[in-house]
Amino acid sequence: MNVLIFFSMIENYKGWDITLTWDDKHSFGHNSCNNDTFNQKEKWKGVNLNGNRIYGASLKEIRHIIDYPRLHN
Repeated sequence: MNVLIFFSMIENYKGWDITLTWDDKHSFGHNSCNNDTFNQKEKWKGVNLNGNRIYGASLKEIRHIIDYPRLHN
């Protein structure tokens, strides 16, 4: 019997829940010939308590957007 445990949140940074998007995690197991593609700039997603969402290509970029929001408007 195989058991799969899935944790969606990677980290909580300054009140933002940061996750790796499902499409990216799913694409790791796909054959490269498959037509399922994803936007690299939306690889990571941050959601705050108000439901605001931000997207970034890396965990570092998401943290930077949270720390310096005026630079990313």
